[in-house]
Amino acid sequence: MQQLFKEMFGEMSAWGRFWLFLGLMTLVWAAAMSYSFGSEISFKHAAFLTCLSAVAAFLPDAARQQWDDGRRSIALVLGLLALPTLLIEFYTHAGYTAGLRGSNIETAQVQNMRHDGAQKTAEENAALLASFKAQLAKFRSENEWTTTASADALRKELTAHDKAIELETARKGCKVKCLALMEKKAAVEAKIAVIEKGNDLAKKIDGMQAVVDKKRDVAATVEHKSSAVDHQNKFLAKSVSLISNGSLNPSEILTESATQTVNLAMALAGTGLPALALFIAGLYRRRDDDHTHPHQERSETVSSSGASPAHPGAPVPRHTLPTIIHKHTTNTVQDLRARDMVAELAANFGRATAGYRQAA
Repeated sequence: MQQLFKEMFGEMSAWGRFWLFLGLMTLVWAAAMSYSFGSEISFKHAAFLTCLSAVAAFLPDAARQQWDDGRRSIALVLGLLALPTLLIEFYTHAGYTAGLRGSNIETAQVQNMRHDGAQKTAEENAALLASFKAQLAKFRSENEWTTTASADALRKELTAHDKAIELETARKGCKVKCLALMEKKAAVEAKIAVIEKGNDLAKKIDGMQAVVDKKRDVAATVEHKSSAVDHQNKFLAKSVSLISNGSLNPSEILTESATQTVNLAMALAGTGLPALALFIAGLYRRRDDDHTHPHQERSETVSSSGASPAHPGAPVPRHTLPTIIHKHTTNTVQDLRARDMVAELAANFGRATAGYRQAA
């Protein structure tokens, strides 16, 4: 993979490598977000959108390269294709961002509804318990005798009154005495009713106390969830409202606008940053002719006929040996046998032409 990118971008300056690293890093995470968005539909959609992220990131640089190479028509076609590709990539990131932020807010809202409901239920039960306690306190203040009386003891008195009434009736004299006995019995029954009313209130208090304790335990375990996304949206909406209206109470439209603005901004960043970084990295490519440094000069090639030595028969110096010129480097041939052969040919040529030189 490293060799592939080296061939794609060539030799790059330090700035070029820096932007290439940023571009590849942002591309990895942008593709991961696209994958997450597509995985909500199917694995095939996730894989396709991941590949689309890579195409959207490299397409602008490919169009610029074609333009620099003189293929203007192809460059224009690639540039036009980059627009819908980036739009699809933008939709992917917008959907992923909006879905994730919306889910964060909704999760917090549902959790906080449970929390508030548990707290409210506990408060209502506590208020009902306090009401029962107040009723019992008032009842006992009005019927202090109930604190020392017992309904069971009074029921025993009822049995005695019933027996007396029965005996008096058997004597066939149940007139004034029977009436008095019945009045006593009724008074005892009334006392029993009052005591039982107080006992009922006490039972209600005991039962409600158990309910209140249980609801308090539940309320203590229901966690209040804080949404960072919701706080971000509120901060932005309040800031805009404060600047524009001088108020910290933004309207519903302003609050929703803040949410959508953040979603769009994050989607644009996720879409454009990989392509932008890779496009800038491509600007730092070194062309082929950039590899030749000014202080490096090409050596001249010795002619095929060979160079005549300064003195006939003298060995050819090493710096006059034939050289092979490559595109990027210069290599000197250090073959000693070739050097001796050239020297011998030069010496023979000198002896053969010595007479002509003297005559001349």
